[in-house]
Amino acid sequence: MRKRPTPMALVKYRLTCFLLILLAGCAGIPVEPGGKPGVIRGEEYVIHPAASGDTWASLADTYLRDKSKGWLIADFNKSDEIVAGQQIVIPLVHPNPVGVYSSGYQTVMVLCYHRFGPNKSKMVITPGDFDAQMAYLRKHDYRVIPLSSIHSFLKGEAALPQRAVVITIDDGYRSSYDIAYPILKKYNFPVTLFVYSDFLGSRDALGWSEMKEMIGSGLVDIQPHSKTHASMAKRLANESDEAYRRRVDEEIRIPSQQIKKGLRLPLHTFAYPFGESNEFMISQLKSADYNAGVTVVAGGNPAFAYPFKLRRTMIYGDRDMASFVRSLRVFTTENLK
Repeated sequence: MRKRPTPMALVKYRLTCFLLILLAGCAGIPVEPGGKPGVIRGEEYVIHPAASGDTWASLADTYLRDKSKGWLIADFNKSDEIVAGQQIVIPLVHPNPVGVYSSGYQTVMVLCYHRFGPNKSKMVITPGDFDAQMAYLRKHDYRVIPLSSIHSFLKGEAALPQRAVVITIDDGYRSSYDIAYPILKKYNFPVTLFVYSDFLGSRDALGWSEMKEMIGSGLVDIQPHSKTHASMAKRLANESDEAYRRRVDEEIRIPSQQIKKGLRLPLHTFAYPFGESNEFMISQLKSADYNAGVTVVAGGNPAFAYPFKLRRTMIYGDRDMASFVRSLRVFTTENLK
């Protein structure tokens, strides 16, 4: 029985055939209309001779109509920099949107923070440590993406960068604005804040003005983390079935309404208090048109992860940089031949 070719083997085969046709001078491969000389377009790929001033973002803007997808071209060419004269191959359709290979599969890390301050503890990250962690992500070519980007990946509709990382911050402490937000702006990293609505506006919490300012930067998304931060996974003592259902409804509906009305943001992901969920909660989120729910179970998320039990890895303030680096598991090695 013949072995089935892997996705990347098929990509290499199609690309080789394409290049052989070019070298043979076959007619019918059109020069990019209105483009620079030497640019050649096929059905699945464009070959672009790099010029001075070209960037991954500018090429993505020209050929993919989305400058944010420069990573796709860089990953495909396995190159960090563009050199003038280099033949850049631009995939018009991603050859492997689910990130599954014969050697294993891609996983997207979702990092979970809580508070920031000068005195480190388990749940408090110092400004210096947070800055050092963000600097590490930048220096080692991790690509920080919005949480909302993961939904198409989980549906198999769109690829994500090979070293994709998501940053989330829970609860809605004001230190997210005072400390984390300036550092995230420094690195131009997007973040999702999960807030519970009863906490907002209190002494240590974010206010609506701070949240609106951060949203205006284009880097910050805000999603619900319940109304009171009480666990909904189990009924309370002496709580009737009807009372439990009403409580879950309020814990989901009230913060959702406040975010939609006060911040005019689309709702897509719910953070379970304490990371705990059950099938009834998930059914309620689905009925409310949510795309996903996030836990605090450590680990990465492959394309085949269940969207309503996405993993998040807690980042603790009393751990060192080596611990942070170990948490960045963006590929799971497994023989899938």
